[in-house]
Amino acid sequence: MQSHGSAHHGPESWLTKLPFLPQDRVWESVNGAVLVFTFILVVSFIFNRAIKGKIQENIIPKSKFGLFSVVDLLVEGLYNLIVGIVGHHYGIKVFPFIASVFIYVLLNNLLGLLPLSASPSSAFPIAFALGLSSFVFYNWMGVKSHGAAGYGKHFLMGLGVFGVPIAGFELISHVIRPFTLGLRLRTNMHIDHMLAGAFADLCKWIVPVPLLLFGVVVCTIQAFLFAVLTAVYVQMATEHEE
Repeated sequence: MQSHGSAHHGPESWLTKLPFLPQDRVWESVNGAVLVFTFILVVSFIFNRAIKGKIQENIIPKSKFGLFSVVDLLVEGLYNLIVGIVGHHYGIKVFPFIASVFIYVLLNNLLGLLPLSASPSSAFPIAFALGLSSFVFYNWMGVKSHGAAGYGKHFLMGLGVFGVPIAGFELISHVIRPFTLGLRLRTNMHIDHMLAGAFADLCKWIVPVPLLLFGVVVCTIQAFLFAVLTAVYVQMATEHEE
């Protein structure tokens, strides 16, 4: 199992040998991100075709436990979590975006566990782009909720002109959020895959399996935290003063 991120050493990754994508190792993480996006697009199309015209059949849970049952449980759990954070009114509106981000980040993270691969999330440009998408989305939701002028006043914390200094600090905190979101994701995934790769090289026949299982857990937790933080930021941007 190789890691890593944007490191240019060790065996060449298969991500640099994909057709129609750059062959230079500099683009390794970008190729991975494009591959994950394409995979989600294809799977979404297949599932859409599979359930098209069968919505009513799939609303009622089947007695036999299968793939759709697992997917239902996961989606329902994530939906209840997002609604619990954001509220029912906005939860319905933001769930598709946050769920999509969760799936995309999770698959990016898991890609790094494959042999001779790399996690796009462990490369800062990809992690920053994910943080930026979250930043743009929750601010857009804030403007939709309050209006442009109202969202600006939102930063004053209801203190009028006395809230200007606080608004200044708030603006700074908002500007750096794409960096902090991306840096948190990138650092955690880079360290996780780097340690897993190092232990796997030391103990090739015993340690890798438990480490892979641990890596799956870490990848899932990091995607979960990214989704939860996005939901929290949406809640903060859309909340109305009583």
